[in-house]
Amino acid sequence: MKIKPLQLYSLAAIVQIAGSSGAAMLAPFFMKDHGYSIAAASVPLVVNGIGRVCSDLTSGILASYFSSGILIVAASAASIVIAVLAHFFIESPIVFMGAFTILGVTEAMFALSIRKIAFEQSEPNQQGRVQGQVAAALGIGFSLGPLTSGFVGKLFGSQVLFAFYALPQIIGLILILLGGAHRSRAITQESSVQLWREGKTLLTRASFLASSLAIFQSFVMLVGVTRLAFPFLAVNRGYALDWVGTVVAISRITDTFGRYTGGWLCDRITAPRVILLGVAIGIPMFFIQPYGSGVLSLVIPLTIMTMGFGYSNVGATTFALQSAGPKAKALALGLTRSSTSLGNTLGPLMAGLLVQHFGYETGYHSMAAISAVILVMAWLGLRRENINSTVQGSKVQR
Repeated sequence: MKIKPLQLYSLAAIVQIAGSSGAAMLAPFFMKDHGYSIAAASVPLVVNGIGRVCSDLTSGILASYFSSGILIVAASAASIVIAVLAHFFIESPIVFMGAFTILGVTEAMFALSIRKIAFEQSEPNQQGRVQGQVAAALGIGFSLGPLTSGFVGKLFGSQVLFAFYALPQIIGLILILLGGAHRSRAITQESSVQLWREGKTLLTRASFLASSLAIFQSFVMLVGVTRLAFPFLAVNRGYALDWVGTVVAISRITDTFGRYTGGWLCDRITAPRVILLGVAIGIPMFFIQPYGSGVLSLVIPLTIMTMGFGYSNVGATTFALQSAGPKAKALALGLTRSSTSLGNTLGPLMAGLLVQHFGYETGYHSMAAISAVILVMAWLGLRRENINSTVQGSKVQR
């Protein structure tokens, strides 16, 4: 039986993200083992996030001049080289931080390119489903990475993080080449002036800004809650770290479920409605979560809210690709992915400040209030787009 290219790309996404997220989990422990404080131990994740933010927009522009296949192969090959070099110079702080910054760049380029390739190879009535499949593959990688690296770190120590990073990238590159990504020639090449004009148009559209705001909310809350607010809450309730890690892994599975089913819903109820549904689902869960003390009262709100984050994620990505003009799809994807990377970077900081200064109850309720405001703003922006489309349609009919 012949495996379809999209299936190979999805497998590549799983192993690539498993390697990068697993290494990200080991990085703070490596810093701690070398005498750094807990606050300083988060620095590799911060510089990785900065690299992602810088890469998203740049990759969106590059994808307008080069094929996404070339970019994804280049990103995978570069990550392998950087990881191998960093493994041999791991004791150098400059090399360590520099490697995590550059790897953030390649990771974001990979994620953007694989989404654009999937969009280019999907049928018009299956664009949401295909985006959901790719997003689900990335979600599976996020679940497998920390789980696998935990065992690897226990056996060999945190100093093997770059070796752990490199092996999945090699496998991912092989899968990408088998899928024929390097033969992709789909380019929407445009002059710099025209590309700037397209970007300016996107940033003046209320619906696009609303979609970007919603996907920012999904990632800032997802990362802030699963990496900081929930683990501290569960430990405060008397649960051990192994239980916390298991529950967080389960929550990433429901996030993956939300990504996959959200893509299916985009083809049936439209992407804007999926975006709003995803934001709305999490709001009552933020109110309920801080009152949890037993297993079910802690697990259920967390898993439902992460499923909602999955809806917003795939809904906003699909909307960006569908609503942008044929010459601006890569740029639209880059701008949207910048919002996710910014959320990844700011999420732990926001959650930490809220919980530290206001406590768990008020901290979680503040997240609910922030999400409610974003829901209203997103609804107004997406509703305005629908009104404008209806008016334009009426004019055409006349």
